[in-house]
Amino acid sequence: MTDFFKQIIHAPQLIITWTMFFGFGLAFYVAYIAKNRAKFSFRGLAKHCVPFNVLTEKSFHTDVKIYIIGKLTGSFIVIPAIFLTAVCCNAYSSLAHLLFPDFKNLEFSILYASICTIVVFVVVEFSDFICHYVEHKVPFLWELHKVHHSAQTLNPLTSKRGHPVGMALEAIVRGLLTAVPGGLFMFLFGLSVVEATSLSWVASKVFILLTLDPLKHSHLPISLGFFDKFLISPHMHQIHHSKVQAHWDKNFGTNLSIFDWMFGTAYRPSRNEIPVFGISGLKDETLMKYNSLYGSYVAPLTRSYRKIRKMFNHETGSTERSAS
Repeated sequence: MTDFFKQIIHAPQLIITWTMFFGFGLAFYVAYIAKNRAKFSFRGLAKHCVPFNVLTEKSFHTDVKIYIIGKLTGSFIVIPAIFLTAVCCNAYSSLAHLLFPDFKNLEFSILYASICTIVVFVVVEFSDFICHYVEHKVPFLWELHKVHHSAQTLNPLTSKRGHPVGMALEAIVRGLLTAVPGGLFMFLFGLSVVEATSLSWVASKVFILLTLDPLKHSHLPISLGFFDKFLISPHMHQIHHSKVQAHWDKNFGTNLSIFDWMFGTAYRPSRNEIPVFGISGLKDETLMKYNSLYGSYVAPLTRSYRKIRKMFNHETGSTERSAS
């Protein structure tokens, strides 16, 4: 791999995230005071960037707790997924070598590196789209995914708000699908497992900048204009978090919107369209139950288990009726 790609992989994402978040918050505030001929104040700037009380907002406190726990325990999800991807990459590459034993590796140039990175990235995006769609449509998975949608305010930490079981399943599917192009590129270019699996990290870092990813979980309704046809803008993802009926089950993509447009789930909001964050059908008092470690980790598992039992009992009942 080239030094350029290595630098992208090791870029400090935390710094990028918060610099972008507060940078755009400042820009919006400056535009606001210029339009309204108001006076600049640091209190006004702080309120414009963070329109909720960080000391009393329980949804934000839950985001912080889940983020910290995720940092401490994330390796239990990431490492097995990476191991699975590596094993599958090696298996696919070995199979290709058995089928084509005389094949000579191609030279891995910048052009090929770019093509490989894009291909792997698109596969990852498709995997995330499918997982996200299924999480909304399958009842027992939706119970886990509700943790993410239970946020009543959005901030960059909300992106990590999720149930670990759901996140582990996503990582497994992503690893299995990513291994297909990864193994192919190992065979074609003689890449190592590390180089093959790191291609998606490279693309992820690049698209964090291109799609203004840290702003997707914020209140700043930023559109990408014409590029909304290809990329998920912050405003489009904010609509995904809305409990307004017109916004239900829209914009499942992580960075690319192309799959949403292909499968009819894309929704491009108007300039002044405002989402209402939360889960449709649940009152604020019910949403508050998610703002505890029990409500975020244990209760969703219980409800998910009940959904699975109900599903199997229904299928068993249907089979018995058919047999009789």
